[in-house]
Amino acid sequence: MRNIIISVSTLLAISLILYLLVGANLPFSILIGVLSGIAAFVILMRKATKELGLLNDKAQKALYAQKFDRALRIYESGLALGKKSPFITGQIHGLIGMIHFMRRDNDKAKVSLVKASSMNWVAKGMLGVLYMNEKKYVEMENAFKAMVASGKKEGLAWSLYAYCLDRINRRDDAVKILEEGNKKLKENDDRIKNNIIELKNNRRMRMKAFGDVWYQFMLERPPAKRMMQQQGAAHGGFRKNAHYRG
Repeated sequence: MRNIIISVSTLLAISLILYLLVGANLPFSILIGVLSGIAAFVILMRKATKELGLLNDKAQKALYAQKFDRALRIYESGLALGKKSPFITGQIHGLIGMIHFMRRDNDKAKVSLVKASSMNWVAKGMLGVLYMNEKKYVEMENAFKAMVASGKKEGLAWSLYAYCLDRINRRDDAVKILEEGNKKLKENDDRIKNNIIELKNNRRMRMKAFGDVWYQFMLERPPAKRMMQQQGAAHGGFRKNAHYRG
């Protein structure tokens, strides 16, 4: 919010200076003021984004070391950046919610995932899964629609939506979602095409092809070998590919 206020103030100040003190015509003064305001906003956003990047690096190190509470505290401390830029708050809420979700602390996860940026399709997907488990199917679909809006190029986003529809006995709707995703991806994702065939033949979708990223949605248990690797990670740190960073 602070960045927006500074940017608007810059716009007004430059416009007034040019118009009242320099004697420039009004349209030209407004144009230069707008350009100056945009420039100020971009510079301030870059600074805030850099701060978020440093914060994320610290939190990721804590995650790799299995220090989840520390990672949460780091992200929570970053919520203060929202005073500078409201766009960052949603990103941080999404990261916090994802950690709570993967720890199966669903109440806390939901609070944060609801506030997550719509650009974080993974967070919106996790929110949809929570709503499905609560049998709140209208809210589930709203979350999934937000997910595929921002993750329209992600085969897993469309597949997660379809998987959950199939799970609540809406197989025909699941096929339609996969067919829509197939079109959006220009038929380049074989995993989607294969799952369309599976559903049309009254078989369950096969999700293992999406790898570790799929298992973070807590809808299927990883293979025994993968579970042993994850349990052993406590001795070697948090595996980098075990947590999607969005």
